[in-house]
Amino acid sequence: MTSTCSRAFSWRGTPLAVLGVACALMVLEIQRMPVAHVVSFSMFAPLPYAAEAALIAGLGWRAARGRPALGASSAVRIVVAVLAAVSAWLVLEGSSFSSPTMLAIRVVYRMATGLLVVLWSERLLPLGARRAAVVIAAACAVSGVATLVLAAVPTAFASPVLVAVAVAGGTAFVAFRPIDAPPRRASLAVALPAFSCRTRRDWVAAVGLLCLPLLSRGTTTSTLQAWMPLQQAGAGLAMQAAIGCGILLGAAVIALIVRFAWNRAFVLVFDLVVVPVSFLSLYTAQMVSDLWPLHFMIVDSTYKVVLFYVMMAPFLFPTRKEGTVSPAPAYGVFAFMIGARAVFIALQDVLAPSPYAVLCVVIVVASFVGTGVLALLMVLREETAAQRSRPTEAPAVLPDTEAACAVLADRFELTPREREIFALLARNYRAPYIAEKLVVSQSTVKTHMRNLYAKLGVHSQAELLLLVDREAEAETLS
Repeated sequence: MTSTCSRAFSWRGTPLAVLGVACALMVLEIQRMPVAHVVSFSMFAPLPYAAEAALIAGLGWRAARGRPALGASSAVRIVVAVLAAVSAWLVLEGSSFSSPTMLAIRVVYRMATGLLVVLWSERLLPLGARRAAVVIAAACAVSGVATLVLAAVPTAFASPVLVAVAVAGGTAFVAFRPIDAPPRRASLAVALPAFSCRTRRDWVAAVGLLCLPLLSRGTTTSTLQAWMPLQQAGAGLAMQAAIGCGILLGAAVIALIVRFAWNRAFVLVFDLVVVPVSFLSLYTAQMVSDLWPLHFMIVDSTYKVVLFYVMMAPFLFPTRKEGTVSPAPAYGVFAFMIGARAVFIALQDVLAPSPYAVLCVVIVVASFVGTGVLALLMVLREETAAQRSRPTEAPAVLPDTEAACAVLADRFELTPREREIFALLARNYRAPYIAEKLVVSQSTVKTHMRNLYAKLGVHSQAELLLLVDREAEAETLS
C-alpha cells in the first residue's frame, strides 16, 4: 500500500485533492462534533436530510441523462464552497437564532455539505479508480488525525478552527483541476471490476448490494440520543478523541480494502463490514454509558467506509458508450443513504421506543439476508461465466508457440500487459477468463485486445491464432 500511495502522490494535484476531500469529510460532520458545541437530537430533524436527499437525487437524474458534469463549472464550485463554509459557521454559532431560522440554516448546511462530498466524487473520476481510492483513503486518514487533534484544542478555539477547515476545504475544491494523466505504474491503472448490468436482474443485484447495507446503516440514527447525555458529564473531549480514532480505523479499513480486495470481492467486503457492524452498533448503544468509546469507533469507522463506497460507486458500473465514467451512481447511492436517514429519524419521532427498536433489528437482519443472497448469486453467476469461458481442457503450450509469441511480442513492441493477454489468447482463452485471471474488468481486457489486434494487424482471435501458428512454423523451419 505504501508504494501505491507514493506512486499516486507523484501525480500533480493529488495533495490538493486529499486536503479538499479531508476537509469536506470534516465539514459534513461538524454538526455532531461535541468539542465545538453541545449536540442535541433536535439538530437532526428529518427535513434537512430529506431536502438534501431530494437535491442529490435530482442531480443524479441529471447526470444519468448525460448532462455535463456539474463540478466542471467554476461558478457552481464557488457557490457550493461558500454555502458550505457559511452554513457550517452558522450551525456552530446558531445558539442565538430562532428555531425556524436554525432549521433553515441546517437545510442549507446539509444540502451544501452533501453536495460538496458528491461533487468531489465527480471531480476525482478522471484519476481512475485506483488513484481515486488512494486519495480518499489518505483524506480519511488526514481527517481522522485532524479530528483527534481537535480533542486537545480548547473549546473556545474549536469553532474557529472548524470554520477555517470549511474555508480551506472550499478553497481546495474551487482550485482543484483534475488532470487525466496516465499512471506511471500498472498497479494504479488496474480498473475496478464493474457489475455486468446486462439484464434487469443484474441491475437489481447491483443496486441491492449497494443500497441494502445503506438501509441497515440508517438504523444507527437511533443511537444518537444514547450518547448525547454523556456530554453533560464532561466527556465531550474524550468523545471527540474517540470519533477521531474511529475515523482513523475507517481509513485503515479502506486502505486494506484497496490493497487486498481490488477484485470481485470489493462490494462483498463492503456488505460484510457495514451490515453486521450496524447490528453491533445497536448493541453498544444499549450500553453506551460503559461502551461509548467502542460505540463511536464502530459508528465513525463504518461511516467513512460507507462514504468511500459512495464515492467509488461510479467505478462499479459499466462506462458510457463514449468510454467515460458516469457520476450518477455516486449521486444515487448518496441520496438513498441520506433519504434512509431522514426516514429513520422521522420514524423515531413517531414510533414508541419498543416498536422502533424491533423495526431497526428487522431492517438490519433483512439487509443481512438480502445482501447474503445477492452476493451468493453474484459469485455463482461469475463462476458459471468463468467456467463457460474456459476451454474444457486447457491446451498445452508448445515450446514453438511460446517462442512464436515472444518473437511476435518483440517485433510489434507489445506492452507488458499486452504480452500477458497475447499469451492467454494464444492458448485460446476468452475475455471473461482472462479478466478473472488478471483481476481486471472485461472492458479493460477488451480494450487491450483491440489495441493488440491493431498492432498485430488481425481482426479476431482466430486470425491471431493463425498468425502465431505461422510464426511457429517459420521458427521451426529456421
